[in-house]
Amino acid sequence: MPEDLRRHYRTHGYQADVVPAALMARNQREFAALPAVIEGDVELTWRELMDLAGRFGTCLRAQGIGPGDVVMWQLPNWWESLVVAYGIWAAGAISSPVVPIYREFELRQVAEAVQPACVVAPRSFRDVDHVALVDDACKAVGWEPAVRIVLRGVAPEWLGFDDAVSGAPEFLEGVDPDAPALIGWTSGTTSGAKGVVHSARSFIASPLRSARSFSYGWDDRSYMPAPVAHATGLLSALAVPLYSGCSVVLRDRWDAALAIDDIERFDVTFSAGAAVFMQELLSALAARGQDRLPLSTGYPCGGSTIPTALAEAADDAGMQPCRSWGMTECPAVTQSGRFEPRAVRTGTDGRIAPGCEVRVVDTDGSQVPVGGVGEFLVRGPQRTLGYLDPRHTAESFDAEGWFRTGDVGFLTEEGTLTMTGRVKEIINRGGEKISGREIEDALVRHPGVAEAAVVPAPHPRLGEQPAAYVLTRPGHTPESEELSEFLRAAGLAPQKVPRVWRFVDELPRTPSGKVKKYVLQAELAE
Repeated sequence: MPEDLRRHYRTHGYQADVVPAALMARNQREFAALPAVIEGDVELTWRELMDLAGRFGTCLRAQGIGPGDVVMWQLPNWWESLVVAYGIWAAGAISSPVVPIYREFELRQVAEAVQPACVVAPRSFRDVDHVALVDDACKAVGWEPAVRIVLRGVAPEWLGFDDAVSGAPEFLEGVDPDAPALIGWTSGTTSGAKGVVHSARSFIASPLRSARSFSYGWDDRSYMPAPVAHATGLLSALAVPLYSGCSVVLRDRWDAALAIDDIERFDVTFSAGAAVFMQELLSALAARGQDRLPLSTGYPCGGSTIPTALAEAADDAGMQPCRSWGMTECPAVTQSGRFEPRAVRTGTDGRIAPGCEVRVVDTDGSQVPVGGVGEFLVRGPQRTLGYLDPRHTAESFDAEGWFRTGDVGFLTEEGTLTMTGRVKEIINRGGEKISGREIEDALVRHPGVAEAAVVPAPHPRLGEQPAAYVLTRPGHTPESEELSEFLRAAGLAPQKVPRVWRFVDELPRTPSGKVKKYVLQAELAE
């Protein structure tokens, strides 16, 4: 990234010199007796959580693991996962979290890419032997971690969690804030996962700004059932609490009815997630005859396109949805705090966040006028250092710091942004570009449609045509002709009305709830 941009971010307060270990030591002192994490019947204060994290860091340091070394961890949303995540940074090491649903194929890729000095896994989770999974993945790529640590069980040659937190706590604060601190993995909605490298400075830049724009404080409480190892969980369960001192309620599985109970029981003030979670919360509310689920600090939602009708329904239910747009490579590029007008919060993906820049370009790279649709290029204080694979970095970043997102949409004169789809998902019907998002947004306004995904399908003469995958609501069985007429009545042009319909019971998703549209496209191509 150009040096003048670095100076700009620091001069204007969009970045800070602080590292996670320093924030951990601060929270242990300032928020000592305040709650930090709740998981089931377990509740830890900031003093207790940071003490355990410091002890875990001491264990790693005693094994020679510190700055420059990678710790790969695959854990459910247990309270111990926060001890591990923070403990890695207490040792000054590089954290590489892996979502629990990854199996042999993905784990081999990660292990080969990061060559971890230490691996951490549960003895088992949901009847899966994660110790064997991690061991086999490392053996398959010819790598031998120096340390293996197991949670909630025992395994030969693996150090138990209790032993890993038996020493005295220590926080290594004197590390380089610009050195790699986190390797995240993209969700893979259009292709395989890529390793995304963040420094402490770029990682902390997101909560540094959101603490101001959303006014998160020590008396807020987050609800996080999405994997802590995923970008959403890393921000809402780790970064925001670390910076603001708020607490988090963890669940290792998603259940909308249970989520409502937890939100009410633990006085949760905010949550975050993709559209599917919001839709299921509304359905669960309706099923129990309840019409409101107040969240005083709101529900930042992003990660996938969110129908305006869904956001409006959630707003009517008191959830205060705040649409946003970002990605693992550059989180929270836009934001729409609860103080914004409803039209901004529910009808757009928010305003460009302070310190961030967005350009809209055509297929030839030329700038598109305001209001015109094109691919988004972004740069900002929270932008990644790059990918693990230099080839991927060269393909996606330019010398001026711009990142090609692959997302398509438009800007307005008022500074709001709306994403309409992905470059690879734009439907090219005989040269006419059609946004699947526009069709999806119209479809979910039908009373019988719970969710829709529109992707390109082959067309013998025009090349591509819209195809709709539809999840119907219980008790509703709309047919394709009924939905086609509904779209025509909504004013959609004839070429935007799908001729290919698939009514399904579920859609393929990433761990964060995004629809894997490339899977649907491959199915149609076959």
